[in-house]
Amino acid sequence: MGFDSADPDLWRSVFERATDLVMVSDFVSGRIMFLNSAGIRLVGLHDDADARARTTAEFLTDAGLAQTPEVEAALTCDGHWEGISELRHFGTGAPIPVSISTFTVRDGEAGPAVIAIIARDRRHRRTHDRRFRKALDEAAHRAREQHALAELGQLAVDADLDTLLPAATGAAASLIGVQCASISRITDTDALEVLAYRGHPPQPRSFATGSASQPGYALATGEVVVCPNRQQETRFATTTMAGRGLRSGISVPIGDGTRWGVLTVHSAHPRDYTDRDVAFLRAVAAVLSAAIGRIDTETRVRQQSSRDPLTGLPNRTAAYRRITAALHTAHQDHTLLALLLVDLDDFKVVNDSLGHAHGDAALIRLAERLVGAVRPADTVARLGGDEFVLVCEDIGTADAATALADRITTALRTPDHSARTPVPLRASIGIALSDQTCTADELIRRADLAMYRAKSAGAGGHALYHPGDRDSYDADRVLRMSTDLRTALDRDQLTLLYQPIVDLRNGAVVAVEALVRWAHPTLGNISRTEFVAVAERTGLIGPLGSWGLRTACRQGVAWPTHPGTDVRVHVNVSTVQLRDPIFADQVADILADTGLPAHRLGLEISETASASVTARTVGILTALHELGVVLLLDHLGTGHGPLGYLIRYPIFDSLKIDRSYITALPGPRPEAVVTAFVTIARAYGATVIGNGVETRIQLDTLHACGCDLAQGSYLAEPAPADAIPAQQRDHRAGTDAPKPAPPPAH
Repeated sequence: MGFDSADPDLWRSVFERATDLVMVSDFVSGRIMFLNSAGIRLVGLHDDADARARTTAEFLTDAGLAQTPEVEAALTCDGHWEGISELRHFGTGAPIPVSISTFTVRDGEAGPAVIAIIARDRRHRRTHDRRFRKALDEAAHRAREQHALAELGQLAVDADLDTLLPAATGAAASLIGVQCASISRITDTDALEVLAYRGHPPQPRSFATGSASQPGYALATGEVVVCPNRQQETRFATTTMAGRGLRSGISVPIGDGTRWGVLTVHSAHPRDYTDRDVAFLRAVAAVLSAAIGRIDTETRVRQQSSRDPLTGLPNRTAAYRRITAALHTAHQDHTLLALLLVDLDDFKVVNDSLGHAHGDAALIRLAERLVGAVRPADTVARLGGDEFVLVCEDIGTADAATALADRITTALRTPDHSARTPVPLRASIGIALSDQTCTADELIRRADLAMYRAKSAGAGGHALYHPGDRDSYDADRVLRMSTDLRTALDRDQLTLLYQPIVDLRNGAVVAVEALVRWAHPTLGNISRTEFVAVAERTGLIGPLGSWGLRTACRQGVAWPTHPGTDVRVHVNVSTVQLRDPIFADQVADILADTGLPAHRLGLEISETASASVTARTVGILTALHELGVVLLLDHLGTGHGPLGYLIRYPIFDSLKIDRSYITALPGPRPEAVVTAFVTIARAYGATVIGNGVETRIQLDTLHACGCDLAQGSYLAEPAPADAIPAQQRDHRAGTDAPKPAPPPAH
């Protein structure tokens, strides 16, 4: 059906539905020809017939009639007129202010035939406009609030407090519309120190605690405190507000559970703050709480990961950073840096005869004696095992460094009678002094050579490095081992042992770590640490890694599989392999050749490799991840496998806590560290493996901390490939599952 624009019924329907008055009258007589329903209601007529009985003049008040000459002249000359006028209500006689648009409709050349009038009621326009404007303002304000919260939320993800806090005070001051906003936090001086401020001067440095100030009262009560007018305030002192010319304000505590600080806004005028004002400040405080929690966790984990869990001293990574910085200062200032390498003598005897608990106590006592012997500015760190290092800047002379070694030796000779078994300690100390050409690695090497010379002279002594010290034996051994290692690879003289990794929920073996072993024909069993280091120094680490990967995949695919319990094979990866652009392709080829499914291969990023994971190597890791291979960060907590890589490149499936933390279990500090690692891993969807479990109590404590998997001699010693199916059956029966335990309260 077509649309007929000339159909009068169509236009009548349109006019009838209009909300404004629409009227048509005869041009000559003024008789009403049409008035729509809205117009009938506006002027108080009964119906259309009532309207048709009237003329346009009857619709106007005296003020409206006074405009008639002006209107008629405009219609005659221009054919239209717009303006403000008054209609009258036929029932009450009350004037009705309206805005009018009127125009003539001509009938051919005969002149105007009718007048059309459109009138809009203005009686409630101001109220309507005010409501509309208020609604628009509120919507715009809500949009600004949401935008501000979104920006703060983004900052909360990755910004530090120095960036976040000023942004929060700025948002609070501008959106609440007050003179100033501040964020304060409790200090050791029993005052709320102002950390961020936005607004009119003067800026306060601190607020009093408790009822002595509004922020202090909010922190003490843990409640939002609204003060409409300080002159009526009785809950807390308003002296500080009065001194700064402020009359009202809101204080909101920051922190979930533990109160961290207070967000406060103040106005120079008395004010009734709305629920929306309070809700917005609560939202800002919630964002700050989340960000502070994130920053505190990252700081705590970062600090813990740079500390030795047993002694509390800086660990190897922190020590190397300190040595590098101290050496740079020595070069710049032309001062002398002394490095003392301390190695506890006969430590294995203490462990074997008295037990690991006494061994740990001896290490703690050694750490305490070392700290007590050095100057306050010196650094004492534990490199690992029974090896410690002292970094002494601006030592002055070689004699001063030797005197320090004498003090340490004397202090160690004195038994600790407070211990259950007072064992005197002896340590060999190697001393190296810096020069203008010495690097950090060279300085450590010199101290190491001096320490071994001290050991060769007898336990409990010290030696100062001099240029005549050579490590010819080590060089000869490295040269021989590199040659023999190449032969061993060519003749398949290396072997792999596998140590199970157990699910702490049910005791099932879910993975095994492949550990390479080398029984040298004349030198005997060589430690993996030694020959891997040789391989890295001589360019054999690539072939060694490829051999280990292919062998592990070939042996792993031969093990029997069970639905949902396929054992994964973990293989360590070196820096050289990660830097090889075709490494991911090599892995894919090995999987295809051996038939091992990708999800059953785990690649453990080793201690040296994880320190080299950068944007240049993340592409290789991403390709491996997309291949379906499981990626693991090894040695977590030593500083070599930092959590930053997990955050920057969230493609790691699992984290492996270093055995030094497991050895320290149980205890409040190591348990807190392990729990923190688990919490961070959970945030990024990664599982956690505790490495080095040697006792039942370590296993139970690890389980209580929320760890997923465990590995260590208590669960199973490394075994040949053909022994894995039997271990898998035994553990599948749940023989080594830890007893369920609740998470530790701390």
